[in-house]
Order: sequence, then C-alpha cells, then structure tokens
Amino acid sequence: MLNPQPSEEVLAEIYSESYFLGDNSSEQQALISELKQATAQLYLDHIESYQKTAGKQLLDVGCGHGDFLVKARARGYEVTGVDISASATGLARAKLGAHRVLCGEIDQVDLPAQAFDICVLSDVIEHTRNPVSFLEAIHHLLKPGGILFIATPSLDSWSAHLLRQNWMDFKTEHLFYFDQQTVQHLLFKTGYHEVVIRPGKKVLSQEYIYHHFERFPVPGLTSLIRWVYHLTPKALRQHSVTISASGMVVMARARELPRRRKLSVVVPAYNEKATFRDLMEPLIRKEIDGLDMEIVVVESNSTDGTREEVLQYQDHPRVKVVLEERPYGKGHAVRTGFQHITGDFVLIQDADLEYDLNDYEALLEPLCKCHEAFVLGSRHQGGNSWKLREFEQQPFLSAFLNFGHVFFTTLLNLLYGQRLKDPFTMYKVFRRDCLYGLTFECNRFDFDHELVVKLIRKGYRPLEIPVNYRSRSFAEGKKVSIFRDPLTWIKALVKYRFAPLEKD
Repeated sequence: MLNPQPSEEVLAEIYSESYFLGDNSSEQQALISELKQATAQLYLDHIESYQKTAGKQLLDVGCGHGDFLVKARARGYEVTGVDISASATGLARAKLGAHRVLCGEIDQVDLPAQAFDICVLSDVIEHTRNPVSFLEAIHHLLKPGGILFIATPSLDSWSAHLLRQNWMDFKTEHLFYFDQQTVQHLLFKTGYHEVVIRPGKKVLSQEYIYHHFERFPVPGLTSLIRWVYHLTPKALRQHSVTISASGMVVMARARELPRRRKLSVVVPAYNEKATFRDLMEPLIRKEIDGLDMEIVVVESNSTDGTREEVLQYQDHPRVKVVLEERPYGKGHAVRTGFQHITGDFVLIQDADLEYDLNDYEALLEPLCKCHEAFVLGSRHQGGNSWKLREFEQQPFLSAFLNFGHVFFTTLLNLLYGQRLKDPFTMYKVFRRDCLYGLTFECNRFDFDHELVVKLIRKGYRPLEIPVNYRSRSFAEGKKVSIFRDPLTWIKALVKYRFAPLEKD
C-alpha cells in the first residue's frame, strides 16, 4: 500500500474533470474512446472464455466514460455502470442512457443484492481505500457463482521489475498494489474462488502512450518516448497495437463464505499395515482450533493387509475411503485423493510415520490467517542442520541419498529461480483453490516435483516451516527406487519448466 495514504482533499484535486486522458478535445476523446473499446473487446474475450453460464447481467464499477459498457451491450449484455465522477458519468449516460449509469460510491448507490452475473473492475481496485470491504460489497451484488473480473497493475509485470521505483504505475491515487499471490489472498479472504490470472493486455497507440507519459513522467523513459514520438510520421502515431506492459487480469467466482474452514488430509496407502493404524488413530482424534477436518484415504490394493485395515475406517464420519484397483504409484494415489477433497486447505500425509502430526498447527497457521497460500514442512532446524536420511550402519547409503537431495534441490532452485531448502518434503500444505486450472500426470514420486513446480509457476511462493522428521529405512518399507526414480525427477524438473502450465 501507499504509505502515508493521501487525504481526501488531495484525491479530490487529482480526480478533477481533466483526470481522464483525452478530455482536452473531442477529437482526442474519440481516439481514446476507440482504444478503450478495443481493450474492452479483449476483456470480454477473457470473460467469455472463463464463463460457464449464460448470465448477461453485467455491472461495471468505475465505468469512466462507458466505453466498456458500449462494447458489452453490443455483445448482448444487460449493462449497468457506476462511477464516482459526475463528469465521467455524464459522458457515459450520453452513450448508454441515464438509467444505465449511476454516480456515486458502490456502497452508496441503489443496486439490488445478488442481481449481477458479472462485475468488472477495470483499473479500479488499486484506487480503493479498503480493498477487502470493497470486494465484500461487490460479493453482495453478485449472484452465487457470479464472475468477478479485475484488471489492475501488477508488481509481477516486466515493467515493474525493469523500472522499479520509477514504475509508471506508482501514482498518488493508486493506494494499493498487488502481485499474483497477494491478489489471490485478497480474493480467498473475501469469498471468491476458481481464480485465473493472465497478463493484462491493452490496445494502445503511440499517441496515447506519448500523452500518458507526458501526464505521468518517468525519468529517462518519458524523454525517450518523446524523442521517438517526434521522429514517427504523424500517420503512424495513431496506429493501434496490443501491448502487455504493466497489468494483469484476474477472474474469479463468488461463493458463499463457510462458517468454518475445513482441512482435507490426503493419505495415500500401499503396503503400510505395520504403521497405518498407528497413524489413523491419532489423526482421527486430532482437533485444530477453527478448522473442521476430513481424511481422504486412497488405498492402492495392497498385498500385506493394508486394505483390510483401511476398510475398518470407512464408516467413520471424518474419513472417506477411496479404493484403487491396483498400485499405480504414490503420485497417482494423491491425484486420486484430490478428486475427492472438499476442504479449503489440503495437506498430504503419508502413512509411514516419518512425520509428526503435532506440526499441523504450525503449518496451517499462515494459511488460516491468509498470509500464505502454500507451505512446505521443511526437514531442518535452521542453518545446515538437516534431518534427512540417517540409516544406522549404512553411512554410505545415507550420504548418497542426502547428496541426491542436495543435487535435486539445487537443480530445482536454478531452473525455477527459488531458494528452497527442502522442496520435496511430504508435508505440502496449500489452499485447495491453488489447484484450480492445473492438471497433473505423474504417478510415482516425481509427482512431488510436478506439484511443487506447477504451484510455483502459477505464482505461489512457498513458505518453508521446520518440522519433525525421522526417516525410515528400506528395510522398514521405504519405497523410493534409487536407480529408477531419479531419472523421472530430472525429466519432471526439465519438462515442467517449459511445458504449458494449463492445458486448453
């Protein structure tokens, strides 16, 4: 956020009748209106690719001169606009009709609850005093499952990284700034899910860019743009191009906020009879303040009697039992578990007792407070004190496995620009909504790599929290293959660095 925040008097002076570019002449207004309507077409394409229902009631908050509403109405939407600027709403009413555009704050205008299928916030949310209460007010106006569309400057954009403190979107009237992760925290907190984020593109001309940087100068860049502008033939200055510069578009659906959050614990189980009951008994008794819990056990047709142990819990109110016809691998079992979860948060729990259930509270706290979306339970206590593989009377095997851990961690960090210490821990805890739009295909332990890197590529930065850990030996049932699995890990790390994140 901008700190200190500007006063109402300062903002009133900024939001004068000349705030919008193009107010100086009718010709310039027409040219800018044409660009904004072309950008509106891009935004409507995003909405319609995301939309699953045929709802046509559309609300545009911060509608400005009404250019988005003009294009939306042309596509068959029943449109309503709201803006705080009297001069802007006057121009919008001239295009759409007086009854279509309201002047005032969103919590002051007379709009019915749950009346809209779509709400558009184009370059608006960064101007609000309180984004949380603002999105809650929007939630009140949307139908259940209604779509929220946000276009806003992004701290993840290439221009923000390049220009840093001179970024052109650092303006006095921009009170809050978001990246992909923080905007999803905000949406989760205010009752939205199924979030999709795309780079924000706009249709601009050199003429528009020139006037923008004359109004909002950036040291060095404004001079360069001015120089190029004067060298460009007049006939080309108004030629429009589609540019992805500083923004992102975000789409999400309104849902009812639960009275209590729920944790889904996914337990893959194959040939774990010796430890399964010792895990399940304390797990079904575990209570976490403020959270309900469901346990999804995926049993993969074990040969040692584990299935019979699992079936003894199938009628427990906290437990869902999913039976696979044969063992496809741990990754496949976890993926199957994902299809049956209903909680707000997800935690993966192996049945081998290597990890400590007492670490749940520490792992979940950042998620419950909406501070983080993705947490890793790291097997260390700080510094270089690792709690990995220490097999008695097998020092060379221990050293080999620990070297492999360091190698693959370093490879992941280099490929994905991270500084993680233990990305392959079993304790992966995240909001269920993080999985939206992702598909998984790995079946064995390479799934650990696939899950982590796809969440990272989606914009989530994992927080590592130390946990207790005691490695079991191969004699005790460890299933990883020291010859086969490392090849699949290398393949996964390289493949998912360049493969499309989401399938069409």
